[in-house]
Amino acid sequence: MGDNTALNNTSDKPIKVNKWETNAVKNALDDACKKYFKETLNFTEDFKLMDGRLYISFIACVFSGFALVYDWLNPFPKSRSILILCVIAYFILMGILTFYMQFIESGKFYAGKLVDKAGVDPVSRCTVSSKLKKYDDIYHLTLDYNDGTNQTINSIQSLSKSVGNYFDENGVLCYDRFTADLRHIYDQVRLNTRKIK
Repeated sequence: MGDNTALNNTSDKPIKVNKWETNAVKNALDDACKKYFKETLNFTEDFKLMDGRLYISFIACVFSGFALVYDWLNPFPKSRSILILCVIAYFILMGILTFYMQFIESGKFYAGKLVDKAGVDPVSRCTVSSKLKKYDDIYHLTLDYNDGTNQTINSIQSLSKSVGNYFDENGVLCYDRFTADLRHIYDQVRLNTRKIK
């Protein structure tokens, strides 16, 4: 029982970052967004987007491992053609992985689904992406929502605000301010979905 209390205390601890480090600020806001969707809105995370990256990387590692084992069993002059084939396949897969991360993931850090416990309503899906440029203080958050009634129609809502709205002078995240804006764009995107019908 004491261990659970210690874990709860660490998760409720305020998030503090170096406010001049762009990546730390972006990651803190992204994590707070994930926490809001999981704990407050009861979404369950859908890992299909991240699984694609893992599958591509796994296949590249299989080619590397096969080349290593084949070269060990058949030293270099015999394994030359297999090594060339595996190296080419590895670099092609790394190119595919780069394309996947750049254009398919493209800043998406959370994909979730909301399943109705009664089983009456269809599964709602939500994808969240963000962007914070290196020497810029404007945090861009995009919410892509589908209520499950029509899989082809998505409603998109964006938020662009300065990170100074969400962090105090000491670099502590003001979670309530951030979640108020999240709640607002989530309500807007759901309202837009109803209007589209």
